[in-house]
Amino acid sequence: MFVCKSRILIEYLGKFLLLERQFGDRTMFILPGGKVEPFDETQSEVVRQLNDDGKERNYDDVLLNTIRREVYEELKINLPHIIDYFCSSFFVNTQEEQVIDVVFYTKLQEHPEIVVDGSEAKSFLWMNQKEILVSDQVHDWLKKALNVFDRIG
Repeated sequence: MFVCKSRILIEYLGKFLLLERQFGDRTMFILPGGKVEPFDETQSEVVRQLNDDGKERNYDDVLLNTIRREVYEELKINLPHIIDYFCSSFFVNTQEEQVIDVVFYTKLQEHPEIVVDGSEAKSFLWMNQKEILVSDQVHDWLKKALNVFDRIG
């Protein structure tokens, strides 16, 4: 059985939004996102948005539902309509679960008002690509993913 995670690379003015999380005694900066969970009607307001014509959009895509829900829970941000697939990976986590990790990308046109939920993350910061690549508090998989970003960006 797999655990599926959905994450997002959020760019604004050439910088990427990272969350500060504690893993044991180590502080790490990670992308917003989390595990795919069964849909719950209490989450419907988070994933429900309207098209330009005022009609409700249909979010049958479980990965997009997950990323919209997680970003709202973690940061109180409603993501823009345009979200692109970025990359994916597979790994075995510390609980010996097999994880499929899907990463999306969006570029914000306006600076978001961010409210960090202390139960989800300690804080957030914006880092440019160069800062991410030299940081010892960012996982190597994100650094490798940014090499893909260079090729497609």
